[in-house]
Amino acid sequence: MTSAIPSIIAVVGTLLGVAVTYAFQARTARQSRQTAREDRLWQERLAAYSTFAAALTDFRKSQNDRWHREQEDPRSAAFITARDESYQKRADATSALFRLRLLTANKTLHELASAALKLTEEIPSGTDEQDRKNRGRQARHALLDFTEAAAAEVRQTDSQ
Repeated sequence: MTSAIPSIIAVVGTLLGVAVTYAFQARTARQSRQTAREDRLWQERLAAYSTFAAALTDFRKSQNDRWHREQEDPRSAAFITARDESYQKRADATSALFRLRLLTANKTLHELASAALKLTEEIPSGTDEQDRKNRGRQARHALLDFTEAAAAEVRQTDSQ
């Protein structure tokens, strides 16, 4: 019986060691998965913000082109083509906005992005060249406001 006690202690010690090792490995694996998830989300947000900014820039250009073609001749094929292109660019920008909204819960970014899209949509409503320029300038500044806020969030998330 005396020789069995050290064997029992050795078995219990081994089992305790296995249990502690398992707990630490499980914790480390959980932390690794969480870190990888956060990194993927950060990368997806960065891509979504960049994609939205690019889509909105393209949309703003198409809106300006549309306005110019309409001033030249609202019944021309060039205007119809420019209008159709602006519709497609708007769809691209709206799609990018929805992806952005799916990836971030930041209400300020949602509002800034929506405002930039709305101002860009209003460019062809300009009554004259100066009004169109002012609308384009407002849309560009709204996009800059969005990109500055998005950049601040990306830097903040990256430093955590």
